[in-house]
Amino acid sequence: MKKMFFLAACLSSTILLADSVKLEGTIAQVYDNNKTLLIDSVYGGQIAIKVLPNTEIEMDDCGIFGTDKEGTFKDLKQGDFLESKIFYGMPISPNAPAIPVARKIEIQCYKKAY
Repeated sequence: MKKMFFLAACLSSTILLADSVKLEGTIAQVYDNNKTLLIDSVYGGQIAIKVLPNTEIEMDDCGIFGTDKEGTFKDLKQGDFLESKIFYGMPISPNAPAIPVARKIEIQCYKKAY
C-alpha cells in the first residue's frame, strides 16, 4: 500500500511540474502595449511569450562589479540573450492559440560576440 501511494505521489508531482519549459534565445521585439516579447529561440524559429506583473526578472552580471540585480519589463531590450521558464496556459476561447507565459526571465549582461 505504501509503495502504491509513493508511486502515485511521484507520478502526480511529475505531471504537475511538466508544464514548465525552458526557453533560451535572443529578444527580437519588445511589445510594451501588451507586455509581450518575441524571442528568436536557439531551438529554431520565433516564439512570443507573455510577461505578467509577477514574472521574476533577474539580470545576471548587470550591477556594480558584475553583481546580479532584479529587473523590470523596461530592462528587457531587443538583442538581449535570455533564459526563461515558461508555461502554457489554457486559451480563452477554443480556437485561440495559447501564448506561453513567462514565470521567470534571466537576461545576461556580459559582452556579446557581435
